[in-house]
Amino acid sequence: MVGRLRTYIAVVAAIGFVLLCLLAANVDLDRLRGNQPEAAMLALVVLAAPFLSIPLSRDGRGPSVHVDAPFAFALVLAAGPGAAAPVVAASCALYDLAHRKPLRKVGFNIGTHMIGLAAGVLVWVALAGGQDGGSSALPAILTGTAVFVAVKSGLFAGAVALDETVRAVIGPARVLRQSVLVVVMAQVGVLVLVLASERPALLLLALGPMLAAYLLLRSESRAVLARDDAERTARREAELRAQEQEVARKLKETDQMKDDLLAMVSHELRTPLTTVVGALRLLSDGPPMGQGERQEMLEMADRQARRLRVLIEQLLLAAQSDNGRGTFLSSAAERVEADAAGLLEEAATEARAGTCGDRVRVRCDRSLPVRTAPDVILQILGNLVDNACKYGPEDRPVWLVGERDGAQAVLAVEDHGAGVPAAERERIFERFTRLEPGRGLGLGLYIGRQLARSQGGDLVAGDARVADGARFELRLPLRAPAATLPPSAAEDRAAPLRVVPHPARRSG
Repeated sequence: MVGRLRTYIAVVAAIGFVLLCLLAANVDLDRLRGNQPEAAMLALVVLAAPFLSIPLSRDGRGPSVHVDAPFAFALVLAAGPGAAAPVVAASCALYDLAHRKPLRKVGFNIGTHMIGLAAGVLVWVALAGGQDGGSSALPAILTGTAVFVAVKSGLFAGAVALDETVRAVIGPARVLRQSVLVVVMAQVGVLVLVLASERPALLLLALGPMLAAYLLLRSESRAVLARDDAERTARREAELRAQEQEVARKLKETDQMKDDLLAMVSHELRTPLTTVVGALRLLSDGPPMGQGERQEMLEMADRQARRLRVLIEQLLLAAQSDNGRGTFLSSAAERVEADAAGLLEEAATEARAGTCGDRVRVRCDRSLPVRTAPDVILQILGNLVDNACKYGPEDRPVWLVGERDGAQAVLAVEDHGAGVPAAERERIFERFTRLEPGRGLGLGLYIGRQLARSQGGDLVAGDARVADGARFELRLPLRAPAATLPPSAAEDRAAPLRVVPHPARRSG
């Protein structure tokens, strides 16, 4: 659109320049000498009239309506087209340069006036039948004036249609309305000027109707600008109100989230704390207990104390992550070369020693070389296995699966639980997100993903392959591409999967 606008402006300016040269080359000196006082007065009015133009926008360099049309055509009648054309061009140039408009706009405005003036003159000459002026030629003069204004306005409307910035301020209806008013004003002005041409002194009286028409145009333009300002102000106020409502809604949501968080944290912390306090009170103030009962109470208090510690650590890690101070988001943990398959078996051993017992199974490749922080990986896997044991059936195994996927090592944890709906597989990694109320703080998966990404990997949820419930994959970059692995590693990759049996549980 910008290219078409520039081409349009350049063509109009070029045609106008050619017409200006042709008209200026044919000055009627005899007519100019015979009507010298009238021509001089009209020339001064034409030069000054653009400075009384009616702006169409608040921008001083924006489009405006010139009210020099009746005086310009009257100058054509008095001094001839050859003398009038340079004066009209000079008036356009003086006004545009005084308002610091770019040269392309100066050339375009001169071009619209010259093309309109030439068209009006041709119609006037064709219809006048050799009569230059007087009341007998008045229909031809009025028609020529109308053509002059209509052609000039049409060329301006074409530029408005191609210029998106101007079109946003001035609509087609407004351009048409202004053009009609200018045509009417020009017709009235030329009529008065022609009738008063035999008595130059009456030209001063002709300014009255012209002034009235000018004030009508100016008041209409001011009313439109005031209405546009009011509409912009109303839109701005509406936008501000919408923003205020959005801020209020978010603040309300934040307050609700804060209340929900406090209630959730209080509930989750109160449960293990109540158990610990109750066990200790029974031990200190309760009835006498046997050795087995005392040991059971101590183990119960220890389990709940460890659960309380995990909850508090998760809260601290989440807060540090949100403030950008989480140590797990930095490279503080030292990365070493390790075998992810060995880490998988170590995580299974730790899980078997905890609440999961003999439900944990391992299925992995013989070698998954990675460069990572082992403690971080064990923390992620430990949380995943703990969730799997918590949400899966107690009589079904939990699988730890190690495999390769291209240049990545995949450490997956699968269970036989209800699984995670596909639509929730990203949301569950957000802070404080729980699919089932009353089951933890909703921070474990969020922290696990942050830890995984700090090691150059990721933590994602997918469809289970070995089991039929949920599957969480810890993906880590392999230490070396598969093509460059040593022969022993290539043999490991080709070897069949093996199932690592769980150790026999101790009796008693």
